[in-house]
Amino acid sequence: MDFGLTDEQEMLRATARDFVAKVCPPEKAKQWDEEGVVPPELFKGMADLDWFSLPFTEEEGGDGGGPLELILIAEELGRSSFDVAMCYIGVLIPGITVFRWGNDEQRRFIREEVMAGRHRLAVGLSEPESGSDAAALRTTAVERGDQFAVSGQKAWCTGAGLPNTTIATYVRTGPREPKHGGISLLLVDPTTPGVEVRRTPTLARHILGTNEVFFNEALIPRENLVGPRDEGWKVMLSNIELEKVIITGGYLGAAQATLDEMLDYARQRHAFGRPIGNFQALAHAMADLQTEIDSARMLAYRAAWLLSQGKPCTREGSMAKLKGSETYVAAARLGMQVCAGHGFSTESVMSFRYRESIVATISGGTSQIQRNGIARSMGLRSY
Repeated sequence: MDFGLTDEQEMLRATARDFVAKVCPPEKAKQWDEEGVVPPELFKGMADLDWFSLPFTEEEGGDGGGPLELILIAEELGRSSFDVAMCYIGVLIPGITVFRWGNDEQRRFIREEVMAGRHRLAVGLSEPESGSDAAALRTTAVERGDQFAVSGQKAWCTGAGLPNTTIATYVRTGPREPKHGGISLLLVDPTTPGVEVRRTPTLARHILGTNEVFFNEALIPRENLVGPRDEGWKVMLSNIELEKVIITGGYLGAAQATLDEMLDYARQRHAFGRPIGNFQALAHAMADLQTEIDSARMLAYRAAWLLSQGKPCTREGSMAKLKGSETYVAAARLGMQVCAGHGFSTESVMSFRYRESIVATISGGTSQIQRNGIARSMGLRSY
């Protein structure tokens, strides 16, 4: 494994860092979070830089970028906020999935609308009683001629309430046994009669917002089926490792920015005649945190490299997601301690980091689920 970056990758990272500085610095992300808005220039800017088309081949209308290029962008966007990083990741992953499994019209939609930033995707997977146990979903899609009648409820649909959004919705179209069978993926227009989207009040992540989606005999055209009927579990898993890797990039950027912010404060804030960062108790804590961030970064880059080589990385992806998410939580907690009263003030960016970090070990696969997967890879059964 080469630990260096190519000139092109360094240029991509510099471009992404410049984008954050000009379009979405942390202070601006905090403002958007408090206002509960996502500005159009954010998605447009990403599309203008061809980031949504990056992972696709040139023949498909993309630039042929791989997992490492994607994680570099996510990491820089995470320096703004993890929610800003999710504005990219949350569109990219379902876009890749639909393009891989979709029919010609669906692939055209991804190429001409999603890659261009005119339309976006959200994912409807979790339900009130099926989060980590995703295969236990109950939302049904009953075939009626050339349509599916969808009934049920989805929860925690990030970005589903934004304009020009299609919800990639996992539904049950077949028997519940075997457990991971009978699941299909449908593209759902949220303006369809019988579909209702409600914003969920949350502690943070207000830029994209998260939503409940209710389906009451909503009629969805059969041509909106993505991939083979009843094989949606396979469709969903096809990009799960890539998702973990890119999400970890967002955590890394947020954690590193959090550390950089507390370092700036620790150099400026004086107590007992010296900068507080010169006290060994804080200096060692921040040194330990930088070590943890770099460790998480190496885990994530390793998983990205394995993906780029076409090698299995289920275990490595889970390790990266586990370490990255928990490191962001640890960074925000230490940042609050270092910044003390300044951090406790809701005027500070650190207070925003603290609110935002808490869900990192829950969303995208809980820390407990990641540990279960790692344990299984070691020949252990964890209940």
